[in-house]
Amino acid sequence: MKKIAVVGIGAIGSILGGHLTRGGEDVTLIEPSWREHAEVMKKDGLTIKGTAGEQTIKVKAFFIDELNRLNGKIDILFISVKSNDTSRMLTLLKPYLAKDAWVISPQNGINEDVIIPIIGKANTIGCVSFTGGSMLRPGYAVEHAGDFIIGELDGQITPRIKELARILSLARRTEISSNIMRERWNKLALVSTVPVSTVSGLGFREGFQNEKAHTLFARIISEVILVAGAAGYKIDKVARIKADDWQKLAKGPLPEVSRMIAENGNIFPPDTPDPYSRDIKSGLPLEIDYTNGYITSKGKELGVPTPANELITSTVKSIQSGQVKPGPDTLDKMLQLTA
Repeated sequence: MKKIAVVGIGAIGSILGGHLTRGGEDVTLIEPSWREHAEVMKKDGLTIKGTAGEQTIKVKAFFIDELNRLNGKIDILFISVKSNDTSRMLTLLKPYLAKDAWVISPQNGINEDVIIPIIGKANTIGCVSFTGGSMLRPGYAVEHAGDFIIGELDGQITPRIKELARILSLARRTEISSNIMRERWNKLALVSTVPVSTVSGLGFREGFQNEKAHTLFARIISEVILVAGAAGYKIDKVARIKADDWQKLAKGPLPEVSRMIAENGNIFPPDTPDPYSRDIKSGLPLEIDYTNGYITSKGKELGVPTPANELITSTVKSIQSGQVKPGPDTLDKMLQLTA
């Protein structure tokens, strides 16, 4: 049996580590920053509340400074830390990896650009997570519905990708893609809309109900589609909405598309805070440079203008520093500046 490790036991790490353990896999959960969380998991197990109710799973868990407790080399490593911590965590864990270890990033952003220089392309497997959740307290996670898409970077359907699909299916429905990087860009288009809630002061669900927010969604996503295309990945739809319709919505109201966006937001409970606002409140580093900032960097590299992504990146940072206050006026100003 392969030895699996998950580093970063937030919502995604909990879903992976908890359900794979429950499914009979040999899994170790490594928490890099929240010591109390690691201690609660050691003592009381990991509790996950989801659509199937609440369950407490006895897990192998420890804090990052206890790596000497690892029994043997890691065969499969899931990196579920924030994107800005990927390089540090992978460098730290590299000596504990088997020579032919699989490294999988179900994170936001396109972190293969960070992973491959450290661990090598042959050891890297692409993964997109459409599942999510939140941590209510140490040792207690709430999970939302969603699934995984995985794939070899060269698009081949290999024995190891089939085995990984089997393993991940213990946690969520898992699909194998022959173009995983296109799926990565598609997910990045979705993730890029998250800071619209940050700048507008709206909760996740409320942002999906707001037509002004829809316009900014569309301007951001339209840029991602253009950058992805320049990078060689054609995106036809994002969140069930055609690329052409996103571009039309960026220029003016489109009631049918707004209705679909509102429906997409129904998976979030009312008043769910966006992660950037939550991290700003907690004084934690933001990963926006790996989402909207990444889009802007790639756009410059490929000659594609990305004014909406560039503006929202700088605005979120200004909110973090206290120079700008989130709210309707900030949203209106952004719409004026990106018109």
